[in-house]
Amino acid sequence: MKQLPKFSILAILAVIISSCCLIKTEFSEAELKWIDPYEEGDTLIFRSTTGEMDTSWIVQKIIYYPECNPIAHDAKYKHQTARIYYQNSKLNYSSGGKELISVVKYEDYPRIHIFYLNKGFSLDSPEMMELRRSYQDVKRIESESIYIFTNYHPKTEPEDVEFLYWHDEYGLIKYILHNGEEWRRINLDVEIE
Repeated sequence: MKQLPKFSILAILAVIISSCCLIKTEFSEAELKWIDPYEEGDTLIFRSTTGEMDTSWIVQKIIYYPECNPIAHDAKYKHQTARIYYQNSKLNYSSGGKELISVVKYEDYPRIHIFYLNKGFSLDSPEMMELRRSYQDVKRIESESIYIFTNYHPKTEPEDVEFLYWHDEYGLIKYILHNGEEWRRINLDVEIE
């Protein structure tokens, strides 16, 4: 039996590995609505019930495909990913900011994570949401185009976010801490209830 030249073996391996990553997922318009409210440079200003102010600004908005990893169990898909990063007047962070929202499109559903003031909330597949049910809940108020994310985790602090209100058109519009302090976004063209 003849031996294949090393170059041929490497070329065959490269084709096999790259063929594992040929299928790309694509965001639908409904999935892109999660990042549509924000552009780089946008400012979010919140006022608390006690009159304090909280200011955040959007520093980066990206949509991309990560590098293919042919060793991963689902390597035949390249998951389209969208991320928005922000900085906040109350937080210390690296120069790139902190992630505000992450949307990753898997083969059959998107996975959405929203983070604010070091707390994260997820809108995930039904199976994953059921696993988190004891700590987190998501409600949709159709008439107002609002999602209400709730955090029930037993190790929360009074200053942690308990309720986060996300509007389809405006993004983050309100949050309530575990101590009951309510923060409403004040730099919008509409009044927030």
